[in-house]
Amino acid sequence: MDLLEAIRSYRPCPHYQSKPLAAEKLKTVLSAARLAPSQNNLQPWRFVVVQDDERKRLLAQATPHGRLVAEAPVAIVAFSVEEDIPVTVGGYISAYPLDVAVAIDHLRLAATAEGLGTTWLMDFNEAKVRAVLGVPEGIHPIAIIPLGYPAEPNGTSTGFASAKEGRKSPDEIISYNEYPW
Repeated sequence: MDLLEAIRSYRPCPHYQSKPLAAEKLKTVLSAARLAPSQNNLQPWRFVVVQDDERKRLLAQATPHGRLVAEAPVAIVAFSVEEDIPVTVGGYISAYPLDVAVAIDHLRLAATAEGLGTTWLMDFNEAKVRAVLGVPEGIHPIAIIPLGYPAEPNGTSTGFASAKEGRKSPDEIISYNEYPW
């Protein structure tokens, strides 16, 4: 599957098969995240791959969407490393969450291209994630990403807005040479 097809076909995965994830597919997905560009190539990300059922159960308690975490064969927690990127965007916001978001999106699109399902969970209790995974200060959880084989074919109802539903028209989001809105 090419990149544009992966972008068009991505849907948040609402249910996962219990089938174990093929090691090569996991390696491919993590490699895509690792290859993401970052400010000054500082790569301020770390990924914890959680496959242990008990640890996934505990991690699931850190998010309102815990069923997805517990059900997926793998949960990947993406972290930003504060000290790895002292850069700010426009002088007012740290760049590290943005760089990690790019790596997460590479991971998500690679998973889609591999026939896997993912969901990008951003609503979680940081203290619980830290406790379950033993995360030190200066390392910030950015997302929990359940990963596995989808239980439902692409295009079925997910409970999440699909990538195509309610999309703004190009005229609403793109301008040339100045900001006219």
